[in-house]
Amino acid sequence: MRPKPNISPKKLPRQRRAIATVDALIEAATYILAREGLGGFTANKVAEKAGVNIASLYQYFPNKEALIFHIVQQTWARQLGRLAPILARPGPDHAKKLRDFLREFFLTEAAEVELRRALRTASIDLRETDEFKSLLSEGANLMKNFIAEAVRGEALEDLEFVVDFVVLLTTSFAERTTDAGTSGAKLIQQADLLTAMLVKQFGFTEGGK
Repeated sequence: MRPKPNISPKKLPRQRRAIATVDALIEAATYILAREGLGGFTANKVAEKAGVNIASLYQYFPNKEALIFHIVQQTWARQLGRLAPILARPGPDHAKKLRDFLREFFLTEAAEVELRRALRTASIDLRETDEFKSLLSEGANLMKNFIAEAVRGEALEDLEFVVDFVVLLTTSFAERTTDAGTSGAKLIQQADLLTAMLVKQFGFTEGGK
């Protein structure tokens, strides 16, 4: 078994110059990942693109995996910030919440498809780390709370399985359709078809019910 990579940052930047250096590294790393994928991603390339020496990179990140995970965290935080309020909206129309959630999720995936494809590949080496598992649990807990409320208060014996199923189905389908270049009205249509299937399967409540 391969050892887990150390993806914890060495230190956090505090002074303005240090913050600017880390921001430049993140911007450069994101640019390279989006355009060259994981295969073209090296610490030296990132440092050169950022206009800093390699020692500056290693001053904050122990390795390129830690730098990639930092980008994963930022990307995830942006996405969660847009998606979480949709499922947390008050009101009984859970079918509409799920539809709006999946539409936004699909559009977000499509907007950064090259970067997200590279991050998915990179995540294979990161998924066994505690930090990465913690990120995944945030999304799972969000969906778990939504589903528990959406099934009209009925107890689901296999709630954990249902959550895993919905998360796997939605993420896998979003990845496949956005990787294929689907966008615009066609992407919304596919999100709505997936919504209809899940609403019918699990009996999510609709407005007025």
